Amino acid sequence: MKEFMNNPAFQKMNPKKQQMIELLVDTLNHKKITEALPVLMEWKKQMDQEGLAFTEEENQLLTEIFSAQMTPAQKKQYEFLKPFIKN
Repeated sequence: MKEFMNNPAFQKMNPKKQQMIELLVDTLNHKKITEALPVLMEWKKQMDQEGLAFTEEENQLLTEIFSAQMTPAQKKQYEFLKPFIKN
């Protein structure tokens, strides 16, 4: 389930970012997208407070991690919501 940990983009990340991603993945496991959104927003807020930001390569990895566990319907919802999440 945590195949993303072998991804070169993940391995090059700051250890704090790695830790935050692992925590988020564990927290979001088996949640519906409607349940995940408040968790994602709180996570983003925490990242901002800690001064952590992701590069484009890291953002791509995040998208891959989260979409790998989504149903087709959830992926469609995510694609619709993605522009709002980035802002």
